Amino acid sequence: MTTPILEQLEAMGPDALDGALLALDTVSRPLTVREIEAAMLGKGVSRSQRKIISKAIERLHIIAVVGPEHG
Repeated sequence: MTTPILEQLEAMGPDALDGALLALDTVSRPLTVREIEAAMLGKGVSRSQRKIISKAIERLHIIAVVGPEHG
């Protein structure tokens, strides 16, 4: 049984599939320490805290940082 996404991937030509894989690789790479620190900038986290936190979570291979949500 195929799923809609598998059907779409199978229908893509080789160039389109290569482009899709390149885009996926680009947006799913882990954040660098600097990018993690930048995500916390302006969120009430001091520079020294940002450095400690980012080094501690770097090995988790985070690809996105979101929140806190405001309602």
